[in-house]
Amino acid sequence: MLEVLIAILVMSFGIAGAALLMAATIQYNKASQYQMVALQIANDLAESMRANSDGFMADAYATTRAYSANRSAATVPACSASAACSSSEIAQIDLAQTTNTLRRSLPGGDFNLQRNGSHADIWIMWLEPRAATSLPMDGANCRAGALTSGSDKPRCLYWRAAL
Repeated sequence: MLEVLIAILVMSFGIAGAALLMAATIQYNKASQYQMVALQIANDLAESMRANSDGFMADAYATTRAYSANRSAATVPACSASAACSSSEIAQIDLAQTTNTLRRSLPGGDFNLQRNGSHADIWIMWLEPRAATSLPMDGANCRAGALTSGSDKPRCLYWRAAL
């Protein structure tokens, strides 16, 4: 009888360990999915800037703002001339569309961007789900000016694109 109770106890520890392993697997899988989405959005933004190199070289894409998980959706501007948009207007449209894509695709999605010569430095930021509290969210890889004290620290993906 004692042997059966010990066997049940050992078995319950094994089942509990397997359940915790499954929970961690799901958690890290979701984190990986968010990183992949962030990478895809950064790449799409880099391609938009390559297509509008005049706007990029004029710093029309530069975006420096403090991170906010509650940023509202951006209004996509229209071009002033219906026949053709200026490079600055195209940049504003691209930035608004990127902001809206981030808000839909990542929880608390936001970004910063700066031109560094012929390179674009892009920071994609988002909040991990509260269930992922064991994952470090210390703002590593985030642009220093983007983080404010007291706010939730986002997860950041830094991407440098040559244009």
